[in-house]
Amino acid sequence: MFQFATDAGQEIEVISTVDPAVQGSDDDKASYLRTRNEGLLQTEGATRFVLRALTPSQREAAEVAAGVYKRSELGRQLWLNQPDDPDGRARWQHQLPDDEREALGSYEGYLARVYKEMLRAGLVRIVGHDGDPMGLIDLIRPDHHRQLLCSELVAHIQALSTLPPEGK
Repeated sequence: MFQFATDAGQEIEVISTVDPAVQGSDDDKASYLRTRNEGLLQTEGATRFVLRALTPSQREAAEVAAGVYKRSELGRQLWLNQPDDPDGRARWQHQLPDDEREALGSYEGYLARVYKEMLRAGLVRIVGHDGDPMGLIDLIRPDHHRQLLCSELVAHIQALSTLPPEGK
């Protein structure tokens, strides 16, 4: 039997494990990201985000807006094959020839743009905050919290949009 996509009108409310108000072990936070079981964490005072599922055409539109047909395929291959260890990755990137470093940087720029486009399409609102949710996201400091938050929200949007019902 075919699996059918989630109704694009479906919305969920999530928190971010990066939020300083969220308390729990690293293992519990990782489990939450897979299951969205808030019972694993203490979330009192956490900021809540409402997300919606995206249709395949909405996901494709986000990729096109981000430049999917102009992205560097060399950069993509380098990004996929870079070392996992942060120190090893830094040394590996440092030793890349200039053209490969530029290709990798270009691909990482594409990824940042596609995440922003996915959020623009899938982030409905930030609970308790008026205004454009993307504008509010841009105000989150420190920067690394904002970057990790965006990654988490996009992962939730992708799971909601693409996984079969039992995986959501």
